[in-house]
Amino acid sequence: MTRFVVVLLSLCILPAHATGQRVLNVGDATLRYDVAGEGAAVVFIHGWAQSLEIWEEQARAFTPAYRVVRYDRRGFGQAAGHADASADPADLRALLDTLGIRAAHIVGLSAGATVALDFAAAFPDRVRGLVLYGMPPVQGYPSMPHMRPRDIFGDIARRYGMDSVRRMILASPLVWVPTGRQDLRDAMRAAVSAYGGRDLLDPQPESGRVPHVQWDQLRDIRVPTLIVNGDHDLPEFLVFAEAARKQIPNARQVIIQDGGHGAHFAQPQQFNKALRDFFASLSR
Repeated sequence: MTRFVVVLLSLCILPAHATGQRVLNVGDATLRYDVAGEGAAVVFIHGWAQSLEIWEEQARAFTPAYRVVRYDRRGFGQAAGHADASADPADLRALLDTLGIRAAHIVGLSAGATVALDFAAAFPDRVRGLVLYGMPPVQGYPSMPHMRPRDIFGDIARRYGMDSVRRMILASPLVWVPTGRQDLRDAMRAAVSAYGGRDLLDPQPESGRVPHVQWDQLRDIRVPTLIVNGDHDLPEFLVFAEAARKQIPNARQVIIQDGGHGAHFAQPQQFNKALRDFFASLSR
């Protein structure tokens, strides 16, 4: 693993917006975040092209018993700065430090799961439990190449515009919803329409601030881990999830029935129960 030096940044809390959410300055970016509830901390990390709003249901469900933290990753939502997945784990550590949280349950969806995994590898003492939800294959996984949405959609965005990208996303298995859930399909369409594509239209190289976990390093992950997927997730993600469960010590797996890549949208009760059971098992 390449050595890295974590640069200590001057942290500054900026005035809250009308929503009551706060903003953290991490030097080369600002992160919008929301904190609610009391108890053991749970951090929810959104995926590509998303924002902290995807966790509204979880914020309502978990705040009675947990301190729930949500935030916009740099380059997405209302966060400023260029998207940089290698800087995201350091941003998360800065956020936990600012909030006085020594260790937390870390929940990441899709690209956010990659952030959660890299964070757990770099800062294992800050993680009570790790939830890898809809995680794409990591670098070095032998059965398929590593994929990133920016690689797939970036050229289309720059050549043909973001409307073409949005149509591709809405037609892809990424937004599978159960039959008859027009309300959910409308919500997905609205969420995709809100994505501005900053990371596609103006891509910047990663800083390399925190190394990405490689396939053969999964066996070194020692924090308790829950792997979650919907049963209608992308087939390659489901194959990788089963392989990762075998590779990561002390990992367990839950499949959400009648759920897609974002199973918590269609099946929030199943998803929330899986997390509650996991967190409770660690407390015991």
